[in-house]
Amino acid sequence: MDREQLFAKKLIFLLNPLFLSVYAFAYYLILFLLFSAIPNSLSLVMKSFTLYVLVSCLLPILILFLLNGSSFEDFLKNSEESNSSYIVVASTFFISYIYFSILNVSTWFEMGLLIPIYAVLVQMPLRRRMDSYLDIILLGAITFFVFILTIEFYYVLSIYPFLIAILLSGLLSYAYQIQGILTSKTVVKNYLIGCLISVFIFLFVLIV
Repeated sequence: MDREQLFAKKLIFLLNPLFLSVYAFAYYLILFLLFSAIPNSLSLVMKSFTLYVLVSCLLPILILFLLNGSSFEDFLKNSEESNSSYIVVASTFFISYIYFSILNVSTWFEMGLLIPIYAVLVQMPLRRRMDSYLDIILLGAITFFVFILTIEFYYVLSIYPFLIAILLSGLLSYAYQIQGILTSKTVVKNYLIGCLISVFIFLFVLIV
């Protein structure tokens, strides 16, 4: 394995669905604090971030390890045989969503927390019909949601988070193609599915 393929493999691991949700959560949390006058913000950030990492990242990794009897990197391969891994991931995302929704956080914050849940639910039936990858779908959904936030709050939000999301999307696409796993056409399809998930969540919340 040459350096480029090794870099691509590490990049795919760093941009896996559980880590991506943590990166996005950190961004949502920063925005929430910027638009609210909550005291002890540093303490709130640490408690909220730690809780989310424990529930939506470390807990599913532990459960998936126990279920699959293998490393976390292999869980996507093992999940092809059943939906159990996806159910575990969706459940932990849902627990985090319920907890923060009880705290009466902003609607935008809740919409962001819904993205990984819907991404997993879409991935479960979709993976049997086409070459679908949860990390690409999730990153597409997050990128489009950040785009919506940037447009909605253009007068106060920087465009850099959106540009970073686009950069990560390009890097993930590059990594999969270097590994010879996906074609550019398949990557685009997965990415567009993710964008549609964000559109659906946005419209659903507006209607409800």
